[in-house]
Amino acid sequence: MEGNTTEKLPGVSIYIITYLDSEERCKVLLETCRVALMQRYPQFEVVVSDNAGEIPAEDALASINDERLKIFRNKKNLGMAGNMNRCVERCRYDILKLNCDDDLLHPDSLARCVPLVDDDTLVINDMQKFTIGTAPEGLGVKAKVNPRVVERSAGYRSDFWRIKYDALPGDTLCTKNLFNELGGYDLLSEVDDWDFAVRCRLRKRIVNVKSILCYQGVWDFSLTEKMLKEEPYYFPKAGLHTYFKIMRDESMKWYQKMHCGMVICKGFFINSLRALKYLNVPEYRTGYTEYRACILKKLLPRH
Repeated sequence: MEGNTTEKLPGVSIYIITYLDSEERCKVLLETCRVALMQRYPQFEVVVSDNAGEIPAEDALASINDERLKIFRNKKNLGMAGNMNRCVERCRYDILKLNCDDDLLHPDSLARCVPLVDDDTLVINDMQKFTIGTAPEGLGVKAKVNPRVVERSAGYRSDFWRIKYDALPGDTLCTKNLFNELGGYDLLSEVDDWDFAVRCRLRKRIVNVKSILCYQGVWDFSLTEKMLKEEPYYFPKAGLHTYFKIMRDESMKWYQKMHCGMVICKGFFINSLRALKYLNVPEYRTGYTEYRACILKKLLPRH
């Protein structure tokens, strides 16, 4: 972003959804927004959508005095996907950068990614995990001006389900036209951000900027860890909606649908073995029963 090129770059909306239920979450959101506002980019806004949390986001962010920060509060909890869709509606600009409320954007994130955005491209970037409460060293290092870029054309192929972190919210950037064309976030999906990225892979080009431009916050007792211990079949069960939706997509060829079906069957076989291994653990027994019920429900003819 050297010379006079900054004047030609379009405005960007960094949008953040949140639900605050503790002072610790408030501090994390404050740091997330503070860092987001440090973008070395000429024109952007940070839009926060508070999903009727116990602690208002406006209170948590009261110490930030920056007109680029826009805070909204829902009258009621809309769920994750509903809040994400509502947040997009509140965005002023036509280019969208989704950011988790516990992830930190590199100051050069927009500058490196925005020039690659168009209505047929989902732009993603590499990420790195960091423990909440620490400061990622990379934030203070300027990103390469011309990072390596890897492209994937639209369509269903053998690599379709091998998504390496390109669904994480803090890593993605797209236009509002692309977002609307794909129908936004699916209210029926339990993993709506992953669902969106998968559907995008089917119809749109993916451009991966090979530079660490997002730092994903990991808690000492992360949600993922909690799910694996208390609800070990959460992820296999949560992804079924997307698998079956893709398999029934009208654009799919018969052999592609067959491959998708094989992926579902393979997952079911592996997770069945997993259930046998932990047969004596109640969480695994009940989790597998729910997982199997979800598969049968999806296989039944739709009316």
